[in-house]
Amino acid sequence: METLWLAPYVRASVPNLLESQGFGESTVSWFDENGRLKQQAVVAGINPGFLTLLNSPLEVVQGVNEDWKITLPADPSQDGSITSTPDSRVFVHERHPQPESVALDIYIHGKLASALGPFLEYGGSGVELNDDGSTALLVWKDAAHTTAQVVAAGPDGAVRFQVDCGQSVASPIVAPDAAGMLLSPNTGGADENTFIWFTRDGKKRSLAINPNPECVGWIPHSIKSLFSTSLGYDYRYQLIDWNTGKSLWDIPCPGGENSQALAIAFTPKLVIFAVAELYKSGPWKGAEWVFRNNGKEWIRAFYAVSAQDGSLVARWQAQDAQRLDVNDSEHFLWLGDKLFYVTSTEFAELNLADIVSKKNGWK
Repeated sequence: METLWLAPYVRASVPNLLESQGFGESTVSWFDENGRLKQQAVVAGINPGFLTLLNSPLEVVQGVNEDWKITLPADPSQDGSITSTPDSRVFVHERHPQPESVALDIYIHGKLASALGPFLEYGGSGVELNDDGSTALLVWKDAAHTTAQVVAAGPDGAVRFQVDCGQSVASPIVAPDAAGMLLSPNTGGADENTFIWFTRDGKKRSLAINPNPECVGWIPHSIKSLFSTSLGYDYRYQLIDWNTGKSLWDIPCPGGENSQALAIAFTPKLVIFAVAELYKSGPWKGAEWVFRNNGKEWIRAFYAVSAQDGSLVARWQAQDAQRLDVNDSEHFLWLGDKLFYVTSTEFAELNLADIVSKKNGWK
């Protein structure tokens, strides 16, 4: 078995895939702040924000960061999907009550808040969920299948807008508070890196972002999104204001050459990067970016940059280098008004006041 932190005070014991050949049960344990065991559950699946329980006659899901359990209604098509916000506040069950139809059940704090649809299913496109609980879904407008619509619901589960968006679109990305939606033309070629901004008033503008763009998050309660672009391991980050369709700033990955962002968090005023930097002190100089336990040592650092102009506000660096076993389990997590950084072996709360005042290691 291997153990890892899923979230603050929530630890999982999972089978080692290499040694167990994929067999064995996973156990999740919840602790209080003094390390005392509060509860445990044997689970069939572990996902950001929720767990699927084992040995249940019906499909039952349980919150990771909130104390709820939901027994899901049967989906006749068996093609339904489930997802949750990382903080477990909003859980979404996508169902297919009839052939070629789709409906959404949106739960807030474990209680059914709204049931949307059924709609005409659009090309197998599934629901997309913002970390604040806003949802996006592509559907057909009518049985003619000539016009797609995008349905946007806010963090409360209520529909904010439903507008036409053409015929060939894909990859919805919903803004905080469902204030708008990004879609990509599903036409390939020269349009593959184009993003189209929709609001309740329909299409507003489009913008091509190059090379290899990826939306990595949004400034809270805004329509400003951070995109990464990359050539190999050379990453840059630019903040787009979709009110104007212009880039507000464009910066390289903090930490300089041979560094890479592990996770990114957003506040109304700051974008915080967790970065692994190749350790350059001592008798040798590292020059190659390779993860895992390969003999090279890394040092973890946090960079807080201004959401307004991308300038460096403060930096924090670990005291010692380590042979980091970096993997996808590293992440920031907002729980209420507290921001945590979670790795497989440890977690810590970041004090935002320390960043601004440059205290406790922030410089």
